[in-house]
Amino acid sequence: MSAWNLDRVVNAFAEAAVNPELWVKALDIVTSEVQGFGAMLLPTAGGTLPSIPYTAAMAPSFEAYFRDGWYLRDDRFNGLPMLMKTGVVDDLDGISVEHMKRNPYYQEFLAPHGLRWYAGVRVSCGEDIWVLSIQRTIKQGPFSAEEKGRLATLVRSLPASVAVAQALGSTNGSNILETFEFSQTAAVLVNRMGKIIRPNKSAERLLQGDVRIFNRRIISNDACATATLDRSLHELLWRREGAALASAVPLPRAGRRPLIAYPARLSSLISNPISECQAIIILVDPEKRSYPPAVALRKVFHLTEAEARLAARLGSGDSLEETCDTLGIMKDTGRNHLKNVFAKTGTHRQAALVALLAGILDRSEQL
Repeated sequence: MSAWNLDRVVNAFAEAAVNPELWVKALDIVTSEVQGFGAMLLPTAGGTLPSIPYTAAMAPSFEAYFRDGWYLRDDRFNGLPMLMKTGVVDDLDGISVEHMKRNPYYQEFLAPHGLRWYAGVRVSCGEDIWVLSIQRTIKQGPFSAEEKGRLATLVRSLPASVAVAQALGSTNGSNILETFEFSQTAAVLVNRMGKIIRPNKSAERLLQGDVRIFNRRIISNDACATATLDRSLHELLWRREGAALASAVPLPRAGRRPLIAYPARLSSLISNPISECQAIIILVDPEKRSYPPAVALRKVFHLTEAEARLAARLGSGDSLEETCDTLGIMKDTGRNHLKNVFAKTGTHRQAALVALLAGILDRSEQL
């Protein structure tokens, strides 16, 4: 076995923990050091979303993994009990070579991509368990017992980086909730499994009676509305495009106008794939709205000052032409700003942008 410098792996994970843009680079270093084909970082407790980090070489098989539903038939998950016990597992810990020759996962999914072998390294962070999944091709062959022993050293050294990444993600989520709370706009953070992490105080006050939090879900007395919200949130979490806004979901209330829920994935949340916080549900009460200063737009959606000014005007119902005249900018400049606003808010049309900003814009603010 050639010399491995696993210190490079540990350092790369530490850098990625504070700069999420480096997760793929960290996995590339893993692949290079252990003579693999590719690598990815997978959560074990459900919610295995397409937004998890993986190396470029894994892109074709990763696409097929989700497109063809193999993530629901991944026989390697049978090795999780041993992973929890030993820290490192490979294919041969759960299946024989003869069985591989007849197994659909290996023959119909892995083989067409030239893959067969892997080693999984447990990365624990409290109750949250991740697997560093390192792939090898058919020609490269399986990991040896000696190599698995070397990988076991990572079981002790990598969890700290994941803990830091999750702590930073939690802090970012808290900051977003505080920003919405500043405007008295109700919002709740959601994890990758669609479960509520926590609401802000405005949401706690609003989510009572006909629409409330139960078993870490927002539920309505109208079962159809609850199912629609669950489905909308699930579809949002499984989008590949990144930041996005789902359609508004009305949640009926007896004798009152429905509460409106807007599930959203903000770029500031999904930029950290290790964070527990992966989505937010913005709640708007049509009977009582409060609006924040436009500075909140810059913080929540990472807009520039110019983009926030334009978004505030458009969110108030002004046309792009009227907004450009008011702000004294060329229409082409306005279109460029709008394109950036759409990308950062996960919207595609002005109507969707207005819907998203309805509960968080101060229409009376002097820009």
